[in-house]
Amino acid sequence: MEKAADGLIHVVDRTRGYMQVADALRREIRRMGITGGARLPSERELAQQLKISRPSLREALIVLELRGEIEIRVGSGIYLKQAGAAEDDADAPAADVDHDVSPMGHSPQDVNQLRYFLEGGVAAHAARFITREQLKTLGASVEAMRRAVGTRDRTGDEPLANADRLFHVTLSSTTRNRLLIQTLEELFDQRYTPIGGSMHRLFDNESVWLDAVGEHQEIYEAVAAGDPLQAQAAMYRHLVRAHARLMAMIG
Repeated sequence: MEKAADGLIHVVDRTRGYMQVADALRREIRRMGITGGARLPSERELAQQLKISRPSLREALIVLELRGEIEIRVGSGIYLKQAGAAEDDADAPAADVDHDVSPMGHSPQDVNQLRYFLEGGVAAHAARFITREQLKTLGASVEAMRRAVGTRDRTGDEPLANADRLFHVTLSSTTRNRLLIQTLEELFDQRYTPIGGSMHRLFDNESVWLDAVGEHQEIYEAVAAGDPLQAQAAMYRHLVRAHARLMAMIG
């Protein structure tokens, strides 16, 4: 399978979950002899050394940051905080970790890929079957996102995330398929897990949210026009671009 736009859909090595990649990264840091407070090589260099994709590396970096071992400074780089922690665990065998479920949450790239597969079809369905009341709620959620961008410096990202969630849940509700609705709700709520939340905390900013509002507007307009193909395409563009924004270079 060939790599798709912006790297959202691609074949990756599923034999190692992000916890195992984090262990491998920890051992690599020790091998390089990096001392506490020092800057690590760039994401690109680390991914090449470990022979993994940048999305897989990004997840491993978030794990080490959550554990207090490194500090990610967007625009500056990655810095080692606790050399001792990396050295203590460097030679330990990889744990038998469930690759699908972790206390830190599902892999963000897995979540994004599954959303891509499901939500394009949901948007196309909504363009055909959305009710007048559902369309009103969908439009209101876009307007709520737009207003929340303007108050983000005072209210933070929660109102934005809530309006974003309402938009996607409203689309899924047009299917009247409880299993699908529940699945998409759970996928969206992965943004509140430790790994998902940290990734959004680091890389969500006003520019990111403004882009997202525009993309939601495009989806809304296609659904309102009753155009399934355009609605599906707009959803695909949104999810691919959202994934790319989380994969922006740290520095």
